[in-house]
Amino acid sequence: MQIDLSQVMPYPRETLWEVMLDPSVMARVLPGVEKFEIVGTDKYAVQVKLGVPSVKGTYTGSVEIFDKQPPASFRLRGDGKGTPGWARGEVLLTLTPEGDGTAVSAKANAVIGGTIAGVGQRMMEGIAKSMARDFFTSLDRELQSRK
Repeated sequence: MQIDLSQVMPYPRETLWEVMLDPSVMARVLPGVEKFEIVGTDKYAVQVKLGVPSVKGTYTGSVEIFDKQPPASFRLRGDGKGTPGWARGEVLLTLTPEGDGTAVSAKANAVIGGTIAGVGQRMMEGIAKSMARDFFTSLDRELQSRK
């Protein structure tokens, strides 16, 4: 499954770079996160509660940040397993100045398996886009609280 998303945020690129790579912020703004623990440099153990009503579940896994090109882009690689199935994927996040703000683009590839895969790609894309909207809303709220 491939997903491309973009959102313009009213903040300088450097500010977004700093906040998006702060583990304590990510623990607060990523949808469904119950645990986000540092296990190494740019490596984290995670536990998230996600899903749609028929295949809702808790997943444990890992997230790694790599290929950092400050303050322009970085990649995230993650995987998770839970009762409803498993997922693994990678996303390229690109931060591009746009006017007084920054366009944040995400290009993601994900593979899912188990019961959750039976939901169908179209529904999973909708869920992913909804989670991305939640992430950007939470990130904006986080940055607004710092003003």
